[in-house]
Amino acid sequence: MTENQTNFTLQEPAEDDEINLLDLLLVLAKNKAMIIKVTFAVALLALGYALSLPNIYTGSAKILPPQQSQSSASAMLGQLGGLASLAGGSLGLKNPNDLYLAMLKSRTMLEKIAKRFDLQRLYETKTQTDTLNALEGSSTFTSGKDGVIAVEVSDLDPKRAADMANAFIEELNTMMQTNAVTDASLKRTFFEQQLRQARDKLTDAEIQLDRTPNTSLHYLDAMRNLKYQEALWEILAKQFAMAKMDEAKDFPMIQVLDKAIPPERKSKPKRNQIVILATLVAFFLAVIWAFVREATQRAKEQPEQAARWTELRSAFRIRR
Repeated sequence: MTENQTNFTLQEPAEDDEINLLDLLLVLAKNKAMIIKVTFAVALLALGYALSLPNIYTGSAKILPPQQSQSSASAMLGQLGGLASLAGGSLGLKNPNDLYLAMLKSRTMLEKIAKRFDLQRLYETKTQTDTLNALEGSSTFTSGKDGVIAVEVSDLDPKRAADMANAFIEELNTMMQTNAVTDASLKRTFFEQQLRQARDKLTDAEIQLDRTPNTSLHYLDAMRNLKYQEALWEILAKQFAMAKMDEAKDFPMIQVLDKAIPPERKSKPKRNQIVILATLVAFFLAVIWAFVREATQRAKEQPEQAARWTELRSAFRIRR
């Protein structure tokens, strides 16, 4: 192969690439008016749509739930051996924030908030289920690695958005206190029953010891049984007293780190993003349509391609 032939072979792809690039630019130049009109029209429509959207405000509050702890009665359940499993064991939770998030997202909580703010009338929903779904969609509850829980509620009214976020926290406090009192009452009732049974067994052990002669072989067994019943009764008496204290004392409430205040700026819609995204999509679709239309016109100008185009249209035509 000669040197000239080699140079021609190496340069031929570059010329093809240059021609293809020029063809692309030519197509864009021929359809520039359509591309500009479509892009500009969609941009105007997107701007009008974005301006028609109402402003949404988000009220945000941050809370720190009570640190994981055990009640005084629960702390000594290990002394009771098998009785600990009957009493429910420790009340500590591995992931306490999961419990608080579940309480915030519960249907009971949503119903309290919906009723408190008369949301069915404000949202203009037909059923309570639709109201709760709308409230759930506008509420966000997240837990950070630092243990702080964020409560966010979006609404058309900035003041109502803040009030609803704070209402979630207030209702959570009430729900936690109610559940805590119920748990303490159950524990107090349990130990009261166990203490009554232990007292009866202690009385029986004392009677049995009195009826057993000192010289009898069963006297030592009766004595050991009496001491065991006395020790058990003392432990249960302490547990019962502590359970009564747990029932009477104030339970720890959640700490409000940041109370929700009416936001000064809207959280959505992002009007700039809507317009920019719609404009870009319209531009690219217009460019694609320009190339498709150019390819269709060229296919019709060539006899072989025109026949194939006719065949393709007839294949998609619906026959009656």
